Amino acid sequence: MIIASVISRFQAEDLLSKKYSLWFYKRKIIKVELIYLPMYLFNLRLEDKKGQIQMDKVTVDGIKGEFAIFIEPDHKIDVLDSKNKYDFIITEDEAREIAENEYSRFLFKNNLKTPNNIKITDFSPGTKIYYPFWIVYFKRREAFDFSVIDAVNGSKQGVKMRPVFIDLLLQASDNH
Repeated sequence: MIIASVISRFQAEDLLSKKYSLWFYKRKIIKVELIYLPMYLFNLRLEDKKGQIQMDKVTVDGIKGEFAIFIEPDHKIDVLDSKNKYDFIITEDEAREIAENEYSRFLFKNNLKTPNNIKITDFSPGTKIYYPFWIVYFKRREAFDFSVIDAVNGSKQGVKMRPVFIDLLLQASDNH
């Protein structure tokens, strides 16, 4: 499944050229590109002590295995250009193990806060998805750098995801 970009190239440039800190320096944008990060999507069925059923979705990226709770956008399926398609590096089994461990930690932390303990009753097989991100390359003084935003909701990606995108870009340079 391929999630379509909602944020336009112009909006991405605008969002990433805004001031983010007191130490902001004017950045010269060199290039903007839309990339699709390979991810595994897992559906979870949860049940609490009262027997109430809840559903949740989580993702694990297919490059380094970073875990995230997935908030499903009103997405459309998009056509994926082969130059923007990247290979999955970690396997579905590795991703599933990461997802189960991380979600169990998340539940444990939440269960400490509430007496209504929730447990996982079903964990679906992983579905391969491609999720869009805008990468903006820029020059600031004598250095080159990049910033990334989610192409669906416009959120700026932080330090946790930076190594994922670096590995993704290295994969791209190896393929071209």
